[in-house]
Formats: sequence, structure tokens, C-alpha cells
Amino acid sequence: MPTTAFTWLVRGMLWMAGVGLLVLLIVSGLTVPLDNALYDLHARYWHYTPDDRVVIVAIDPKSLDEIGRFPWPRSIHAQLIDRLTADGARGIGMDVTMSTPSNDPNTDQQVATAVHRNGKVVLPVFAEAVTLGGPLQEALPVQTIAQSVAALGQVDVAKDNDERVRGAYLKAGLGSAYWPSLALALLQLGHAPNMALPGLHDPAHNDASPYLWMRDNYVLLRYAGPTGTFGTLSYVDVLNNRVPTDLLKDRWVFVGATAEGLGDILQTPDSPMPGVEYQANVLESLERGLLVTPLDFLRQFALSAVLLALPLLLYGLPGIGRNWALLLTSVVLVLVACFTLLRGAYLWWPPVSCLVVIAAEFVAWQLLMRDRRAVHA
Repeated sequence: MPTTAFTWLVRGMLWMAGVGLLVLLIVSGLTVPLDNALYDLHARYWHYTPDDRVVIVAIDPKSLDEIGRFPWPRSIHAQLIDRLTADGARGIGMDVTMSTPSNDPNTDQQVATAVHRNGKVVLPVFAEAVTLGGPLQEALPVQTIAQSVAALGQVDVAKDNDERVRGAYLKAGLGSAYWPSLALALLQLGHAPNMALPGLHDPAHNDASPYLWMRDNYVLLRYAGPTGTFGTLSYVDVLNNRVPTDLLKDRWVFVGATAEGLGDILQTPDSPMPGVEYQANVLESLERGLLVTPLDFLRQFALSAVLLALPLLLYGLPGIGRNWALLLTSVVLVLVACFTLLRGAYLWWPPVSCLVVIAAEFVAWQLLMRDRRAVHA
């Protein structure tokens, strides 16, 4: 068999073996930690400056000192909502749980009345097991309050296996993903509720059990920055009218805990972050079109399979030759493809599995060619 025909046969065989290894790596998830580390490294240098349309009203240490130990009487929240209504807030996302009746039913009615007067308040929904090991149930606000809200939004947090929060599920629910996220529900108050959403879809969403918490429209976040990037006002200052009206007028307002020991503290690629600021990042990214959609398996596989051919096609070209420059060139081209998709199209293609297979192809090619040269020596 002519040398050229033999080398092309070897290239084809290596490519097919590489495709098989690629499938194993993608399906097994072995390279996910390295892909996540690469995304985190990039995310730390891909911040943006948020505008002033999103404001956090924080249940912070100052508020706890002045108002008292949390949880507060719900009449306090009713007063805050009325204050935000008077200041002309564009919409209010309350990241505060009100799923059990208050000891004083009058305070629940006060909240319901304040929420109704405002007309643009979103409250959280979450899933919990009432008994240990029991089935999940959706925890909604108490009926009196739930009947008055403009919308409800789920506050599920998309934690990866390493407990870091890189993304968000825009839809989730028990049995099927029908609740929008808190940030999405708030944004939809000013947009069509059926607006097209980005995100990776759950392929099994039509086969869900009514007792399972289902998620859909998974997106990666481009965080504005570390904790404290968004404008934050103290709850007690807003409550007591110590904040200029123009800091709240026509703003999306999230109300939630930032004090240590209250609410969720999420580990992001940058720093620990209160759940309420996480919601602010989701809304800002949604409104400005900055959410990143991961490629599904088929698209990830197809792109990787094409790029696996790079070192096999480049082998022997002038200026590249048959040495480590070939491997370096291939790696650089893969990374350029990855970050071009991310920055230019807001699509995330995890490249590490492709890089591993390319390295394996390179080593196998070197061994095969060395053995062939030894036979003909």
C-alpha cells in the first residue's frame, strides 16, 4: 500500500477511535470539572457594569439592629411595599418566604392589601418535603397573600456538583417546569409572558413524574461581578423614607437577606453571594440578553468531532510539521473556537473532552509512525 494511502488510512482510523473516546468522555462527565474550571477562569474576566435599573433592598445587619431579630412581623413588609409603591418602583421581587400563616392573621391581610395596591409584586415558590423522606410539595405564599400577587416565581438554585452556582433554571415546577424563576416572573410583568427564552432544554420534561421537581431552560450566567456589584439599599432606610425617591423610581427592586445567617449564601465563580443578588444577576442578564446557552449533547458532539480532525489534517503541512507545534496549533484553534462561540454567540461549548482526545490522537499517531519507520528502517 503506498505510503500516502497508508497514512490517510491511519488518520481515518484514529479519527473514528477518537470519536468513540469523545462519546465516552462526554457521556461520563469525566471532563466536566475541568470545563467548569475553564469557564470560571474566563468568567472572572468577563464582567460588565450593571445599569441602575435593578436595586437590592437588603435585610442587612443595620436593619436587624434597628428593627429587631428576624423574622419580622409581616406588617413591616407591608409597610415596605407601600413605601416602594409611593416611590414608584417598577416592580418588586420579594425573596422572602411567606408560606405559613402568621400568628396574627391581620398582618397577612396587611401584606395582601399592600401587594394588591402595588399590583407588581412577585413572591417566591419553592419545593420542600413536609415529612422526612416524604414527597415534595410546592410551598406557595399563604392563600390570602397569594391571591393578591401579580405573579409567583420559583427560587430554585442551579448548584453544580462542586456546589458552585454558574447558571439558573428559568423554568421549574413539580411534575413539569411551569413556574418562571423569580427574576423572569418579575421581568415578564413588563413583557409578553410567552417571550422566547434561551437555555438548554430538559429532554425528559414530557416524561416527568408529578412528584419530581422538574427544571428547564438552563442558562449559564455572565455575572456582573463579585458580591456588592449591584446597587444596594438598607431595608430600614427605605422603610423609614431615608432614601431619595429617584434611587427607587422606575427600578426593578429585589427585597431579600444579605446579613450573615439569613437566606442562602451561594458560591459563584467570583465569590460567595446572597441569593437576592443572584436573582438580580439573572434579571439583569435576561433584560440585556447576556445569558449563555450550553450546547446540547448532539451539537457538542458534532462540533467536537469536526475539530478532532484538525491535527490529522494539519499533520505534515509546511510550518507545522510533525512535532509538538502540531499539537499546540490544534489546542489553540480549539480554544479559539470555544471562546469565539462564548463571546460572539453566547453559546458554551465545553472543550476539554475534545482537547483530551486530540492529545490522545497525537500520541497514537507518533507511536504508529515511529513503529512504521522502524519496520522500514
